[in-house]
Amino acid sequence: MHDMILPDPRGGIRTRMDEYGAMAIATLLTDFGLDDYYVAAVKGVILSRAPEATLVDVSHQVPPGDVETALFLLRAAAPCFPPGTVHLAVVDPGVGSDRRLLAVAAAAAVFVAPDNGLLTPWLERGEVYAVDRPDLYRRSPGRTFDGRDRFAPVVAALLAGCRPAELGPRVDDAIRCALPPPRRRDGVLSGRVVHVDRYGNVVTDLPASWLGGGPFRAEVAGHAATVRVGCYAELGEGEAGVLTGSLGTLELSLRGASLAARWGVERGDAVRIVLESDHGSDILRHEDPPGAEE
Repeated sequence: MHDMILPDPRGGIRTRMDEYGAMAIATLLTDFGLDDYYVAAVKGVILSRAPEATLVDVSHQVPPGDVETALFLLRAAAPCFPPGTVHLAVVDPGVGSDRRLLAVAAAAAVFVAPDNGLLTPWLERGEVYAVDRPDLYRRSPGRTFDGRDRFAPVVAALLAGCRPAELGPRVDDAIRCALPPPRRRDGVLSGRVVHVDRYGNVVTDLPASWLGGGPFRAEVAGHAATVRVGCYAELGEGEAGVLTGSLGTLELSLRGASLAARWGVERGDAVRIVLESDHGSDILRHEDPPGAEE
């Protein structure tokens, strides 16, 4: 993810959003689903206060309370948006509690979410603020819908030109998700499943560059694939294989069916790839990122 963080003569840092004036685009990512009125209510509050805003749905089908899935989806989608975008992520098992609301200015954008680890990838990339603006919040008879009553007004304020630093104090103790890094040692790549898409493709956290060009055996959930292809169509009907996904990591796919369903793969499952070529292993060793080796 590419950061565009610039010095601010007024103090602290500023992001490229300042060069574009008031922000105009907000993305929405929740676990609300589409059966209830929740998504519409959040959008209604934002548009009531920032009527010129463009709202883009990332997803509202995150499994309830699944912070890690929300993190993955936001991390995948956010780099595609223009500078100055506000990203709202409400996957909030602690709704109504004393957990904080965060606004993180990073990567030429602002990310708004509960303090539960969802914003882990951006906490080291910019400035983190604990939102404390009760003057912005909606009055509500209860504390069961902070997405509408607190998060949405904060997003609207940002869209209307409020600076992140005006939302509350800067903090350095935000909660982080403990995400184990992929590893490789002695010709074995060890990672995990970070996402299963709607087609049943299995997305791993293993960088595609680690695979090299030699033979291999990719193992997950008691099954294995040994074929590498450039795209899904290169697989034979019913054949499983490994390919480089759109995020630059390795994916496992099954032609004509859901590999996840057929093999019983779930997010979080361990992935193991055994490299059967010394040449491939030599290539990999030269590309190791920090912390990737055991």
